[in-house]
Amino acid sequence: MEGPIGIVYGESTTDRFTFIVNPHVELPKFGEFVVVKNREGEDVLASVRGIRNVNWLMEAGKGSYDYVEKTVRVFSSGVLGKSEALIANARVLGVLKGGTSFRQMPNRVPIKPGENVYLARDEDLAKIFSHGHISIGRLLARENVDVKLDVNKLVSRHFAVLAVTGAGKSNTIAVLTRELVSKVNATVVILDPHGEYRTLSWPGAKVNPIKASIDPAKIRLSELATLLGIAENASLQRRFLGLVYRTVKAEARSEGRVTGGLDFIYAMEDKIEEWIRIYENTEEKVIYYTDEKGNRVPRKIQAKDLDSLIRLKDYLGELRANFGEFISPVNVLSEIRPGRVNVIDLSGMEEEQMIALASFVLRGILKNRVEYVKGVRTGDKTLVREVKEMYPALTKPLLVIVEEAHIFAPRGEKNQATLWLGKIAREGRKFGVGLGIVSQRPKKLDDDVLSQTNTKIILKLVEPNDQRYVQQASEQISEDLLSDIAALGIGEAVIVGTAMPLPAMVRIHSFTEMGGSYGGGDIDIVEEWLSGKVDEKSEEDMIGELV
Repeated sequence: MEGPIGIVYGESTTDRFTFIVNPHVELPKFGEFVVVKNREGEDVLASVRGIRNVNWLMEAGKGSYDYVEKTVRVFSSGVLGKSEALIANARVLGVLKGGTSFRQMPNRVPIKPGENVYLARDEDLAKIFSHGHISIGRLLARENVDVKLDVNKLVSRHFAVLAVTGAGKSNTIAVLTRELVSKVNATVVILDPHGEYRTLSWPGAKVNPIKASIDPAKIRLSELATLLGIAENASLQRRFLGLVYRTVKAEARSEGRVTGGLDFIYAMEDKIEEWIRIYENTEEKVIYYTDEKGNRVPRKIQAKDLDSLIRLKDYLGELRANFGEFISPVNVLSEIRPGRVNVIDLSGMEEEQMIALASFVLRGILKNRVEYVKGVRTGDKTLVREVKEMYPALTKPLLVIVEEAHIFAPRGEKNQATLWLGKIAREGRKFGVGLGIVSQRPKKLDDDVLSQTNTKIILKLVEPNDQRYVQQASEQISEDLLSDIAALGIGEAVIVGTAMPLPAMVRIHSFTEMGGSYGGGDIDIVEEWLSGKVDEKSEEDMIGELV
């Protein structure tokens, strides 16, 4: 190590100490890493958490303005300078051990006052922060130390990217996906509510844009009810939805027809119209429907049923008219390609439609991964072959990234998407399904889903309620780190969790500087206004042109 940058000064503990800074060296910055020996001679790694400038001749609270002014005038600058000191506070991170890697060992004994404090060597920091699979950025305090994440822990233990608008969330996701696909041939699926990533690209990019579509015949009844916007307390409407749904599917099977997409919606509308005519034109007013066991069952239509049937038919017509472009027999799951970033563009959908599609995708991914893994473990070749043929991408582990996650997993509310996000968060690790959630409104996220993300990449967060909510969801976020989060600049992040050995402040790589581009970022409003400006001509000029 080079010369000391300070000496331990005053009271110290096992987790904190104060040192007086050597005035003859470059001032250590906030967040800098330092090394000092404890009372047993072990090298202890610490982070500078604060620096203050004091002058013993001019201590705060001692003397009036006139006294201070006289002190400055009487004493020469040299005397004042010798009475000045820089005092730094440091937080202990752990004990450094020799070798080619780093194991975090808790510091058991206090730091001894009078010990020299040194800057940590870049090579020691690299042992800690540069042993992962993919590069996310560089240490904020050491621009030449690469920060890498352990992909196994990042994906299997799930992660969250949280920040205010404009702090760099989209850039972070773009960097992560590029690294994952390029370095470890990952299969990534992004649920993209705003179409930010549909133009994601980089040299040699492997990006698969997928048009959002949903087949009403393939989704669950609860998902279809959400898609139609039927309220949860509209029990009679939901009841008739189930009756017509099962009846149309059963009749298609009995006739050897395959129905799906808009044809399925039309068939449901026709069946409802048939039941309405039976009520209006027959004395018995009896319809026949298919129950959950596949039996053909009679039911007498009553006056109170008519309104529900008419409203249900209206819901189907509104869905077809407003969102017909998203209704298709194409199975989105079969469009996912292995070793690529698969971007499902949800832009143009209402939230109910997004939630329904997200539920279908999340359920399908987890269900088929479970079946495939179980088939491999039990030797069930039929089950393995079915998944391979229908969804080849699901034969490998997969990462799902959910942008604007508060839409799909709102705090205090339960919907089908929340249900499956929670299941993946709790069970996905066992079957190779990872989850990444992205949000600018952490306090509006479901508690269970957020708390299951074991790595958090937190960019600037200024709203105190957001900060506290994130802190409650992560045991590793101390009060120190909480203050760091509020002070971050654009593109800077605090990363904590299992994918990194220690929490750190990181400058995330710039995706555009890496040769990439995506659809995120703000529009330059002034430039667009000015580009459409037409030069105004004076009255004299216009007369001259006419002459």
